[in-house]
Amino acid sequence: MTRPAVFTQADIAKLLKGAKAAGMTVASVEIDRSGKIVARFGGAGAAASAETNEWDEVLGDGQGQRTAA
Repeated sequence: MTRPAVFTQADIAKLLKGAKAAGMTVASVEIDRSGKIVARFGGAGAAASAETNEWDEVLGDGQGQRTAA
């Protein structure tokens, strides 16, 4: 005898559709055996913050500041 589905494809579709409507990008979706669905969000805002370094403001962009050893 098969076990009833803990989640359906429609559940995931609703999650993705809702995220898109909110302007968010889903980076990953995890589903455990109990049916708990965890979505991780990312996108332009997350990528930009990952590429930014707080020291860039202190040291400048580094162009033209290198000296020969």
